[in-house]
Amino acid sequence: MRFSEMRRPLGRTLALAAIALIPLLTVGVASAQSGQPSGITTEAHEMHRLYLFVVTLGALVFILVESALVFAIIRFRKKSDMLPAQTHGSTLVEFLWTGIPVVIVIALFTYSFIVLRNVEHKENPPDLTVSVEGFQFQWAFTYNMNDLGPNSDPNAAGKFTVTGTAAKEPTLVIPVNEPVEFTLKSNDVIHSFYVRDFLYKLDVIPGRDNKFTITARETGTFIGQCAELCGLDHALMRFNVQVVDRPAFDKWVADQAAGSKTVQQPQ
Repeated sequence: MRFSEMRRPLGRTLALAAIALIPLLTVGVASAQSGQPSGITTEAHEMHRLYLFVVTLGALVFILVESALVFAIIRFRKKSDMLPAQTHGSTLVEFLWTGIPVVIVIALFTYSFIVLRNVEHKENPPDLTVSVEGFQFQWAFTYNMNDLGPNSDPNAAGKFTVTGTAAKEPTLVIPVNEPVEFTLKSNDVIHSFYVRDFLYKLDVIPGRDNKFTITARETGTFIGQCAELCGLDHALMRFNVQVVDRPAFDKWVADQAAGSKTVQQPQ
């Protein structure tokens, strides 16, 4: 019996290949669903869309490669000692396996560059600036009274600082739907300012002021932390981010300006 007569029908082979891929696809879908959150800021939404784009391309490549592999294993497995027909070179195949990766890399580079520019490049100044200082082992958030957004008095003097302690995590309060700039500095070692729902992490380096801007689109309380091992009590460098509407933010600012000894949480 010739080799070509011993091969399984094409439909049965494809069905077996699909069954073999089901466990792999299930794991891949579960991993994607439990992966990166969508975030709460305009910038995070753009980064999340980039993440989905990359995951989708990766999934397509995975499906195509694994499907071809499983198909070849099942369809062309050895059934006799007879040597099958030999094919030497294919211009079309070589063009495809060179051209497709090039197109994918160009697409990834272009989209990543666009998102990076949109996230980092700000044509307009932020509404509010918060100075963030990392120290061993907590955070201090400083607000200038003349730089608190649309309702602030440009001639107002003074500032107030929310400082965390080992016993009490500080709360960083910002208004919703307003661009907020964070300027980061450290007075001892390298820390890292990380808020999971911002999808953003930036190092806090002694002698260098880093900064970034976000626009929060959801109210609520979110968790932040130091993401750089900075010493023995690194794990204590946690803080809360509270996003509130403008009236609640103005009330909280007024409480701090009045000399409140305890940082009050906006309602």
